[in-house]
Amino acid sequence: MSQQTTPLHEAARMLNLGPQKLYRALRARKVLNNNNLPYRCYVQRGLFTTELKQYQHPTLGQKVYATPHVTDEGIKWLAQQFEVEIANANKQAEGAAH
Repeated sequence: MSQQTTPLHEAARMLNLGPQKLYRALRARKVLNNNNLPYRCYVQRGLFTTELKQYQHPTLGQKVYATPHVTDEGIKWLAQQFEVEIANANKQAEGAAH
Protein backbone atom coordinates (compact mmCIF):
# COMPACT_ATOMS: atom_id res chain seq x y z
CA MET A 1 0.00 0.00 0.00
CA SER A 2 3.01 2.27 -0.23
CA GLN A 3 2.69 5.13 -2.64
CA GLN A 4 5.25 7.48 -4.01
CA THR A 5 5.31 10.79 -2.21
CA THR A 6 7.20 14.03 -2.70
CA PRO A 7 8.50 16.28 0.08
CA LEU A 8 6.30 19.37 0.24
CA HIS A 9 9.20 21.77 -0.42
CA GLU A 10 9.96 19.89 -3.67
CA ALA A 11 6.28 19.93 -4.65
CA ALA A 12 6.35 23.72 -4.22
CA ARG A 13 9.13 23.92 -6.80
CA MET A 14 7.22 21.61 -9.15
CA LEU A 15 4.34 24.07 -8.96
CA ASN A 16 6.65 27.08 -9.47
CA LEU A 17 5.69 28.36 -6.03
CA GLY A 18 8.27 29.22 -3.42
CA PRO A 19 8.31 26.75 -0.52
CA GLN A 20 7.78 29.51 2.06
CA LYS A 21 4.87 30.95 0.10
CA LEU A 22 3.24 27.52 -0.21
CA TYR A 23 3.70 26.66 3.46
CA ARG A 24 2.30 30.05 4.50
CA ALA A 25 -0.71 29.70 2.19
CA LEU A 26 -1.44 26.14 3.35
CA ARG A 27 -1.28 27.21 7.00
CA ALA A 28 -3.67 30.10 6.24
CA ARG A 29 -6.06 27.67 4.52
CA LYS A 30 -5.86 25.29 7.52
CA VAL A 31 -4.31 22.50 5.45
CA LEU A 32 -1.13 22.55 7.56
CA ASN A 33 -0.90 23.14 11.29
CA ASN A 34 1.64 25.45 12.96
CA ASN A 35 4.24 22.65 12.81
CA ASN A 36 3.78 22.48 9.01
CA LEU A 37 2.16 19.04 9.23
CA PRO A 38 -1.08 18.25 7.39
CA TYR A 39 -4.35 17.98 9.26
CA ARG A 40 -5.73 14.46 9.50
CA CYS A 41 -8.61 15.04 7.05
CA TYR A 42 -6.12 15.79 4.24
CA VAL A 43 -4.09 12.70 5.12
CA GLN A 44 -7.26 10.57 5.13
CA ARG A 45 -8.21 11.96 1.71
CA GLY A 46 -4.88 10.67 0.40
CA LEU A 47 -3.45 14.09 -0.43
CA PHE A 48 -0.67 14.27 2.17
CA THR A 49 1.44 11.99 4.33
CA THR A 50 4.09 12.56 6.95
CA GLU A 51 7.49 10.92 7.04
CA LEU A 52 9.31 10.38 10.30
CA LYS A 53 13.02 11.15 10.34
CA GLN A 54 15.61 11.13 13.08
CA TYR A 55 18.91 12.71 13.96
CA GLN A 56 21.44 12.51 16.76
CA HIS A 57 21.42 15.60 18.97
CA PRO A 58 24.77 16.15 20.71
CA THR A 59 23.30 16.49 24.22
CA LEU A 60 19.71 15.22 24.02
CA GLY A 61 20.43 12.03 22.08
CA GLN A 62 18.28 10.67 19.31
CA LYS A 63 15.46 12.99 18.23
CA VAL A 64 12.56 12.18 15.89
CA TYR A 65 10.71 14.70 13.73
CA ALA A 66 8.09 14.59 10.98
CA THR A 67 8.16 16.18 7.53
CA PRO A 68 5.15 16.78 5.26
CA HIS A 69 4.99 14.88 1.98
CA VAL A 70 2.49 15.15 -0.86
CA THR A 71 1.04 12.24 -2.83
CA ASP A 72 0.69 12.39 -6.62
CA GLU A 73 -3.01 13.06 -6.09
CA GLY A 74 -2.10 15.80 -3.63
CA ILE A 75 0.15 17.52 -6.16
CA LYS A 76 -2.74 17.59 -8.64
CA TRP A 77 -5.01 18.95 -5.90
CA LEU A 78 -2.49 21.69 -5.03
CA ALA A 79 -2.18 22.66 -8.70
CA GLN A 80 -5.98 23.07 -8.86
CA GLN A 81 -6.12 25.00 -5.58
CA PHE A 82 -3.45 27.46 -6.68
CA GLU A 83 -4.45 27.44 -10.36
CA VAL A 84 -0.95 26.56 -11.59
CA GLU A 85 0.59 24.01 -13.91
CA ILE A 86 2.77 21.16 -12.69
CA ALA A 87 6.29 21.73 -14.06
CA ASN A 88 7.91 18.31 -13.88
CA ALA A 89 9.71 16.05 -16.36
CA ASN A 90 7.80 13.04 -15.02
CA LYS A 91 4.48 14.76 -15.70
CA GLN A 92 5.54 15.52 -19.30
CA ALA A 93 6.67 11.92 -19.84
CA GLU A 94 3.41 10.67 -18.35
CA GLY A 95 1.43 12.86 -20.76
CA ALA A 96 3.42 11.58 -23.74
CA ALA A 97 2.74 7.97 -22.74
CA HIS A 98 -1.06 8.43 -22.76
